Amino acid sequence: MGDSKLYTLSDFQSIISQDLASYAKYKNEDPLFHPIHYLLQIGGKRMRPALVLLANQMLNGQIDDARSAALAVEVFHNFTLMHDDIMDQAPLRRSQETVHQKWNTNTAILSGDAMMIEAYRILCESPNQYIQVLLQVFNEVALGVCKGQELDMSFETRHDVNHDEYVEMIRLKTAILLGGALQLGGIVAGANKETQGHLYKIGEELGLAFQLRDDYLDAFGDPEKFGKLVGGDIISDKKTYLRILLNERMTDEEKKLAASPFSNDAEKVETIKSLMIKHQVDLESIHIAQTYIDSALQHLHSITATEDRKVELQNIILELAKRES
Repeated sequence: MGDSKLYTLSDFQSIISQDLASYAKYKNEDPLFHPIHYLLQIGGKRMRPALVLLANQMLNGQIDDARSAALAVEVFHNFTLMHDDIMDQAPLRRSQETVHQKWNTNTAILSGDAMMIEAYRILCESPNQYIQVLLQVFNEVALGVCKGQELDMSFETRHDVNHDEYVEMIRLKTAILLGGALQLGGIVAGANKETQGHLYKIGEELGLAFQLRDDYLDAFGDPEKFGKLVGGDIISDKKTYLRILLNERMTDEEKKLAASPFSNDAEKVETIKSLMIKHQVDLESIHIAQTYIDSALQHLHSITATEDRKVELQNIILELAKRES
């Protein structure tokens, strides 16, 4: 692919979708890959692999050299979704049946394992001179994501989770894959260690801001823009940043009120939200998310690249700061 043109995020998302379609078509001949093909074709924003290509373009790399790394990131990400759905006993993924629901748990486990192996195989189709470093970064990120999932599961049975622990969990489970995606793109562009570090931090800060913004929108978002039930996390007593921070600030009497039975879900949501506003955890959440956005922009500023090649990633960061859905 010629690299004289500067591609947009949507351009890269289209490229990834084409690569996924070609990959799935080739591999779908084997029954082991039927669930993999199913999961890959039911949608997704393809943001993580697009970040691989964006970083590569920003540093004047050859985009074709980065496409294997981008595809590997997306296959790995979907592997985590397939296994997370089993652990969460989730019936739906992107409004479609989850793999373990459509087939069975054993099939989902085995196909997920195959996806993990495939991610490494695809990554190793990158240019030979980069494979060792790509594998080192990929290994660190993959293990970190697993640690994040373990932390998330352990929080389900704990009542003493603090906000710092929560941030560390989302850093591992969500943010480091975004950081790794940008770093992989930089590696294939020949970036030095310092630049790789800035790329990684941009993605990590972006991921943290995204999850904190998601927590905030679940409680205080516009239902028409958010696209799902506002207050769902409150109803299910999910440990979000806002709820954990609230638990740290409430009086004993308020804790009794928050834990008491409510006549309906709407009453529960309004009561908890009013407590959040009283203790300013809504404002704190917005502030913390903005500090991550500011940090990501600072790391982007520290990278040596022309402004026209930085602008697409800069826009992604700025759009996240005001996202409502």
